[in-house]
Amino acid sequence: MDFDGALVSALRDNGRLSVSELARRLGVPRHRVQERMRDLLGSGAMRITANVHPALLGIQTFCDVHVWVDGATAPVLDALRGFREATLISAVAGYCDVVVEVGAENHHHLTELLARIRAIAGVRETANSQLLQVFKSRFEAGSDLTGTAFQMPDEIDTRIIALLREDGRMPYRALGHEVGLSIGAVRARLARLTQSGMLRIACELNLSDAGHHMQAGAGIRLRGENEHLIDRLRAMPSVGFGALAVGQFDLVVTMSGSSLRALHTVVDEIRTLEGVGHVTAWVHLNVMRESYE
Repeated sequence: MDFDGALVSALRDNGRLSVSELARRLGVPRHRVQERMRDLLGSGAMRITANVHPALLGIQTFCDVHVWVDGATAPVLDALRGFREATLISAVAGYCDVVVEVGAENHHHLTELLARIRAIAGVRETANSQLLQVFKSRFEAGSDLTGTAFQMPDEIDTRIIALLREDGRMPYRALGHEVGLSIGAVRARLARLTQSGMLRIACELNLSDAGHHMQAGAGIRLRGENEHLIDRLRAMPSVGFGALAVGQFDLVVTMSGSSLRALHTVVDEIRTLEGVGHVTAWVHLNVMRESYE
């Protein structure tokens, strides 16, 4: 993996890793990490932000919707922006014209959302994959907001989360100043929020600015049984998201790479995995929203 890819991968795991720790993990001088992070953050190609667990926002089920459009996609994309439930909106090339992911409170809400998408002027048809179990994402499958470390956020927690959504690497001292707590108290609260699965701080790339980074999606149809397939996909660094689904695909994954050739390599690797029957891939041209908000 190239330097930028390795840096992004580490920051996706933990966006608050210190420059010294990043340098140690990547095996490069500290100043190289510091300079590259300053470039990426300063240009807007990358940001570090706090991601809130979807369950705290009332989201109980997700669905990937593939949309075929008559004419230009811009009016459809503009209409989809009006859906507060749309967690991903992207113009794509390949399998369809637009991919939108929606988060719903329940099955009735999801049915209503799908009907509203089909009713958008210019939408010719849609195909859906409801996500049954997410096995790789910003929030791992085991993060169910349970256990002794979990408690609902109070007003101070909510303020800390809001500040970290603006700047995920805000120093503890600055956070403490904003919420009126000591550095130690802020550190303890942040540890509780992250350990409970309520909050994860990670980097996000602005794909329109980060020319070195490309993103693609794939729908996978399975054949036979292979209990190790999920583990293999989860272990692939280029796969940033994966979910078991029901509908047009059995699995849905999102991949990243430095070029089309790199993405092709990842897709080919997935095709060779035991249990994979058919892979349908698409390239994200313009990700217009990628958020739980």
